[in-house]
Amino acid sequence: MPSKVFPLLRRAALCSAALGMLSAVSCKPVEPPKPPDPPPLAVTEEAPVDPVTAGRVYPEPPAPTEPRPVNFPKIETFEASNGIRVFVVENHEVPTVSTQLVVRAGTQDSEFLARFAAEMLSEGTAARSKAKIDEAIEFVGGTLGAAPGRHTTTVFTHSLHRDLKLALVLMADQVMKATFPAESLSKLKQLARAEVRMAGSDAGTLADRLFNHVAYPDGHPYGRLLPTEEEIEAVTVAEVRKFYSTFYRPNNAFLIFSGDVTATEAKPIVERTFARWARVADSKLPTNPLNKFRQYTVPAELVVHVVDRPGSDHVEIRMGTVALARNHEDWVALQVANSILGDDAGGRLFQDLREDQGLAYGVYSRVSKGQAPGTFSVTTSTKAESIGPMLAGIFGHVQRLRTEEPTAEEFDATVQKMVGQFPLEVETAGDIVNKVQESLVYGLSNDYWSNYRDEIRAVKRSDVQRVAQRYMHAIPHVVIVGDAADIKAQVSTVLKSAIIKVYDTSLQLK
Repeated sequence: MPSKVFPLLRRAALCSAALGMLSAVSCKPVEPPKPPDPPPLAVTEEAPVDPVTAGRVYPEPPAPTEPRPVNFPKIETFEASNGIRVFVVENHEVPTVSTQLVVRAGTQDSEFLARFAAEMLSEGTAARSKAKIDEAIEFVGGTLGAAPGRHTTTVFTHSLHRDLKLALVLMADQVMKATFPAESLSKLKQLARAEVRMAGSDAGTLADRLFNHVAYPDGHPYGRLLPTEEEIEAVTVAEVRKFYSTFYRPNNAFLIFSGDVTATEAKPIVERTFARWARVADSKLPTNPLNKFRQYTVPAELVVHVVDRPGSDHVEIRMGTVALARNHEDWVALQVANSILGDDAGGRLFQDLREDQGLAYGVYSRVSKGQAPGTFSVTTSTKAESIGPMLAGIFGHVQRLRTEEPTAEEFDATVQKMVGQFPLEVETAGDIVNKVQESLVYGLSNDYWSNYRDEIRAVKRSDVQRVAQRYMHAIPHVVIVGDAADIKAQVSTVLKSAIIKVYDTSLQLK
C-alpha cells in the first residue's frame, strides 16, 4: 500500500473514535459536514493588445510550387591522340574547375593493390618529391588526391581556372611517373593491418561484410570477407607496380572537366600534359572480373546468420537480398519504393520502429549501386531485448509494401520529395563531375540526368508494389551480430522456421 495512504487511515480512525465518544455523551445525531462552497470563477486577464498586429489576419502558407527547372549542362566530348576520352561540362559562374581522371580499376580487381596504388601516387614521382607536389598545389590553393572505389580509381584536382594547367601537370606526373617507394608501402600496410584489427571488433563492419558474403556467389568481388593481416603483409612493391602498369593506361581511363573551362581550352592542355602516357592494345587490358558471374540466386529458405559477440547488449541487423544493377530499367521505380519504405527519417521504417515504438535510434533501407546487381537491404542497430520486435517490424513493413499499393498521398509526397531534391545534387561543379562519372561507370544513357526527374514522375503507384515484389524478396538473408544466446532465443520465437548459423568474429562458422 502506498505510504501516503497510511496517514489518511490513521486520521479516519481517530475521527471515528472521536465521533463514538461524542455519541455516547449526546443522543443528538452527528450531521455530516457540508461540502465546501465551489471556488469563485477565475477571472482571466486579457492579454495586452499589440497595436501593430491588432486586426491583422494571417493567411495560410502558400502551397508548394512546382520544382524549379533543372537543365543538366551539355557535355562536350573528344578523344585525345593517345586514346583517353575527355568530357567537358561548362559552368562559368565561378572561376574554378573540378577535374577527375577515372581509371577503370578498383577494389573489385584487387582490394589492397587498388588501394595501395592509389594512395602511393602522391608519394613522389620521377620528377618531383612528395613535398614538392604538395607545395606546388597548396601554393595556388588547389587540391590534388586519389581514391580507390569498387569499380574505379579516381585521381582528382580542384583549382582556379588560371591554375588549371599546373593542376593537370601535377596530376599527369603522378599518373604516369609514380615511383612507389618501398618505405611508403610499409607504412600503408601497417595502417591497413590496424584497420583490419579494428574492423574485426566493429559490429557494423562485421554485419556488412557477412551480409554481402552470403548474398553473393562464392568468389564474387562484392562479397569478400575481411582480409587477414598475413594477406596484407604479403603485398609487395612489385605487385603494386604491376597493378599500376597494367590498369593505368589512357585507353582504360577517362577524364572529366566541370566548371570554368571549355573543350577548346581543355584539349591542348590534355594533349600537352598526357601526350606521353602510352596506351596498350585493348586486348591486353584485363577483363571485368564481374563478367564471369552470370547467375544470382535468392534464398529458398530462411537462414539467420549470427556473429557471436558474447556479452553484447546491442545488436547489428542486416536483412535483404541481391536486387538489380544500376543501369536496370527498374532502378528509378525501386528508388521510389525504397524511399517510401525507409531511405530517410520520413520512411515507414523510421516512423514506426524508431518514432512510435522506440526500438532503435535509426533504421533505414537502401539499394546499393553496382555494375553487377547490387543489394536491397535494411540496416539497424537495437538493444538485445528488442531483437524480436525489430525483426517482426521489418518483415511486416517489407511484406506490406509487397502486397499493398501505397496511398496516393504517400506516393505523391515521395515523388515530389525526390524530384525536389535533385537540384541540390547538381549545384556545384564537383556535383556535376560525380553525376557524369556515375553515368560513365554504370553505362547510363547520355541524356540520363537531363531526363531523370521525368523518369521519377513517370513511376506509377502500381510500379511500387511490382518492384517490391520483384526485388524485396519475402525470404531474405538475415545477419545479426551480437550475443548468440540472446539472438537465438528471440529468433526462434519470431522466425520459427529459420535455420540459425553461428559464426565467430573472424566470420568463420562455429
